[in-house]
Amino acid sequence: MRIQSGDRFLWGIVGGAVVLAIIAVVVVFTRAAPEYRAGNGPEDVAFNYILAVQRGDYDRAYSYLSPTLPGYPRSAQVMREQLQRFGVSDSDTSYAIINTEINGNQATVTVRETNVYRGGLFGSSQSSSTFTMELEQTAAGWQLTSSSGWRIWMWCWEQKEGC
Repeated sequence: MRIQSGDRFLWGIVGGAVVLAIIAVVVVFTRAAPEYRAGNGPEDVAFNYILAVQRGDYDRAYSYLSPTLPGYPRSAQVMREQLQRFGVSDSDTSYAIINTEINGNQATVTVRETNVYRGGLFGSSQSSSTFTMELEQTAAGWQLTSSSGWRIWMWCWEQKEGC
């Protein structure tokens, strides 16, 4: 039985689609998960804090907060409850450190936040924005004192009354 030219073209398209699907699956499953950074610079502390919050490692995230925050959470458990109550969103969020400015013992880290909203086969959308994280260098290292990233930070930590 001989394959006709129209059938060969169709089999070529099907074969190409199968190869692309296999490549996509391999890329998705071999993509490395982000790891904590070993450094102790302000960008490393900001990155590690965000990653700890994303992973639900609130003990580690709590260790990066400055105890001088006016509304410093009493414990990592309290921090977790506050973030889960107010900071959760219906999106997949990724973060990238895009700039770090150090001025003496103060630092500002700028972070790009990208959100992917899943709404079905053709209803997904994406948005990006930036926010800053403020850090202070102490004897214990760089510690977070402020952030405008509402998914990972509680504004009330910066208020005397707390949350």
